[in-house]
Amino acid sequence: MKKLLFLFFFMLPVMASGQVVNFAKTLPERAFGVGISPAWHADRNVILFEGGGPSIAVNGGYGMLYSLDVNARYIYFVNGPDYFGVDAQYLVHEARKSYFSVIGGLHYWEQFGADVTGLFTYTPRYAVSLSVGLDIDVSFASEINPRLWIPLNVGFNINEMIFLFAEYNLPISDRSWDIFALGANVILR
Repeated sequence: MKKLLFLFFFMLPVMASGQVVNFAKTLPERAFGVGISPAWHADRNVILFEGGGPSIAVNGGYGMLYSLDVNARYIYFVNGPDYFGVDAQYLVHEARKSYFSVIGGLHYWEQFGADVTGLFTYTPRYAVSLSVGLDIDVSFASEINPRLWIPLNVGFNINEMIFLFAEYNLPISDRSWDIFALGANVILR
């Protein structure tokens, strides 16, 4: 019952996918994940972006199947509007030391939008993971405004429950900005 209440708590206020922190591996089946990640958004005079500076994200997720999880995220921006998002992640391919997954979802950040991310992760050792991918966000304003990033993530498995990470989102479109994030996720089984 506590697990259902926990999931409900994270899903209730959310109107729609995550902007920062990407993982190629889904949560274990019937496990919950909760995380926190402070970030810095470097405003490079980007069109339609006024929220540069610090933010802090909290997220919660649930492993539906071995290859599928759902996540909800809230991001508080010090200099801009709050962000709400939900997404689903599907593990497309898993090999001995690598994973490939696709994440898709919706978000609300002053306007509604959609997110799609493809991620590849290589794990040279159990304790270390290196991820790279392509993140596409689209806002549905009077015109469609796509933003593109290449997420670069280094993660550290402290144990079976705690995952620490550092991520840099490299902007590759004129509507994107630099994002630097650190954080921790805890898996509750």
